[in-house]
Amino acid sequence: MNGITQFPNSSRETFVGVLTGADVKRNIAHVFEAPEGATRLRIRLSFNPHRVAGFNNMITLSAFDPLGFRGAGHRHGCVHEVFLDSLGATPGFVPGPIRAGPWQITLDTHMVMPDAPVAYTLEVTASAEPIPLRPEPTAPLLRPQALVPPTAGPRWFRGDLHAHTVHSDAIWTAADLAAWARAEKLDFVSLTDHNTVSGLAEMLALGGPDLLVLGGMEFTTFWGHALMHGSHDWMDWRTRDGQGMAAIATAVAARGGTFIIAHPRAQGDPHCTGCRWVYDEVFPGPARVVEVWNTAWSSDSHNEDALALAYDWLNAGYRMALTSGTDNHGRDLRLRYGFDHVYAPALTEANILAAVRAGRLYISAGPRLEITARAGGESVMMGDALSPEAGAAEIQIAWADAPPGAQLSLIADGEARQTWAMGESGEARATLGVDDARWCLATLRGTDGQCLP
Repeated sequence: MNGITQFPNSSRETFVGVLTGADVKRNIAHVFEAPEGATRLRIRLSFNPHRVAGFNNMITLSAFDPLGFRGAGHRHGCVHEVFLDSLGATPGFVPGPIRAGPWQITLDTHMVMPDAPVAYTLEVTASAEPIPLRPEPTAPLLRPQALVPPTAGPRWFRGDLHAHTVHSDAIWTAADLAAWARAEKLDFVSLTDHNTVSGLAEMLALGGPDLLVLGGMEFTTFWGHALMHGSHDWMDWRTRDGQGMAAIATAVAARGGTFIIAHPRAQGDPHCTGCRWVYDEVFPGPARVVEVWNTAWSSDSHNEDALALAYDWLNAGYRMALTSGTDNHGRDLRLRYGFDHVYAPALTEANILAAVRAGRLYISAGPRLEITARAGGESVMMGDALSPEAGAAEIQIAWADAPPGAQLSLIADGEARQTWAMGESGEARATLGVDDARWCLATLRGTDGQCLP
């Protein structure tokens, strides 16, 4: 009996198989019939930990009951153990009744290294054991976020649009993430766990008058990652059966959400499986927001290349908003992160995301940087456009808290038009004629060439 207590109305099934390099990037379903009266489901996946040329296989679990999604465990390692019952579940998975009928347990083969077959065993057990009441987790007593009145605005709000918890592959909890955001004096923070929203209720409860929590998820697909903000329900991340990434991006917008291409120039397979953006139909297709600063500036996210890609899209006529995300997993809090500084009428999810989509933001690891333009009686800020008949534009750039030796550049149509050596704070002006440029932005770089905002 392998040490497992048998309960009435129990059911157990074991699936075994062998995966090869031909099985990479697949969703392999195993169907298990849960009996009437079952109260708890246990899932255990194990596979031999082949390591080829220094790289590991990565196989994760997703679960679906007869009515739909019950969670995803996007984690590394060669043993995955999951439980679900009416009162609790392994992080990443959703508590609730164990519904009788067919359950689908899916192996998501993000990476199966070639030339080394992978033997796996998937054990699924449903039992009718009694479910003991569990004490509620201790959490800070905070005013529920939904009851917090909007902060008077408009003004600048500082926050993070990309972070994770133990509900995917991070090493810290939602409470840890909220505490870090408060320590950083952020106005808002997003929970974007990989392919699950199971931690969102807990994270939202940790919001309060001093911290807005944005709900989201990271579509962690085989050919690129994208952030979904503003929609608190799970969405299928799998690009299959005629559903491509363009359809997913369109569906996010239809829900009133915001779709952001994440770290598009990150190292891809096999270094970081699926991390590099290779969707031809969303290049940028319906996407209008792209993350150009992920983790530290000089990281394997290749932020400089991501910024150049955004310039290409802008030059091609797409009106794009550029964002950052710490992608914080709780591993190294000493990194110099770029945060999003968003100009919005009030600190609410709808207002912050609308401002992000409009491009009313700048990214900064410390300094302040604002750019405005005036022409023909019109005055605009970041994210806005001057009418074609307005004539030559006077560009004004204001900065503060710049480090010694920093350089400010006006970028127009992807090229540096003017560069200034700068003090700690100040203003610079330039003129762009109607035929000189279609778009412009400003960059501030330190003596090492890294972006500061």
